[in-house]
Amino acid sequence: MHKVLINNVERSLPSCWNELSRKQLLFVSNLFHTKISAAEFKVHLLFKFLRIKNCLWKTIPATDMYGLSLSMNFLLDKVTLTKALITSIRANRLPWFRYFGPLDGMESSTFGEFTKAQVRYEQYDLARDPAKLDELIAILFRRKKSFWFIRRHFSDSTDPRIRFIDRTLPIRAKTIASLPQAVKYSIFLFFSGVYGSLPDKFPNVYRPKPGSSNDKNSGWATLIISLAEGKTDDESLDRIMNSNMYNVFMGLEQKSIEYFEFLKKYPPND
Repeated sequence: MHKVLINNVERSLPSCWNELSRKQLLFVSNLFHTKISAAEFKVHLLFKFLRIKNCLWKTIPATDMYGLSLSMNFLLDKVTLTKALITSIRANRLPWFRYFGPLDGMESSTFGEFTKAQVRYEQYDLARDPAKLDELIAILFRRKKSFWFIRRHFSDSTDPRIRFIDRTLPIRAKTIASLPQAVKYSIFLFFSGVYGSLPDKFPNVYRPKPGSSNDKNSGWATLIISLAEGKTDDESLDRIMNSNMYNVFMGLEQKSIEYFEFLKKYPPND
């Protein structure tokens, strides 16, 4: 956090995505959908984050204002949000249903959930189709397990959500469509931050492989089969897809390391 002293009153400004509060994230998401310049964007953020009255705002020198605005540049760079600030949602269509989202960094999510969400994320990022964003959120946000307040004491899992089932996705997506755009986009930013953090954590998984296409999913297919000990039956592949995503990524990273070490010893022919 950046500390700012204005009229002998200390105020705080976030210095990275994970220092945003839920309200601040929603405000940022709203601003991303307004047609304003980068300079105006940062001024709006400062006014909101510092909680300054208009009369005091006008007394801040322009040079100081410019210096403060630079501290907001991180919001215009790479999204690094991995803190789950939107933990649950209620849709207007069914307000008595509460859907719960993944934990920080999606640490309790399954690999299958991640890959399905990734497909919708890339589709929405490419075409901005709102239906794909609704599906992304419907994959990540699900109802809580029955009697979770008791079951959590007898389970190794910290994830309160019911297991993801493909056939229920259209129903949840239709319900979620009524959510405010700021909430939807905040969830999109969260997934973007988690997704963007993976290449640094698992560099060899994302390292280009000789002769492979740019399709990440097809590049993983062989590695996933290798994790399943070469088996391609539904039970073996389901076991991988329903495993914790980080456990699978650690296995994929090890397989990738072994693969590149093999290429060093036996380089492919031109």
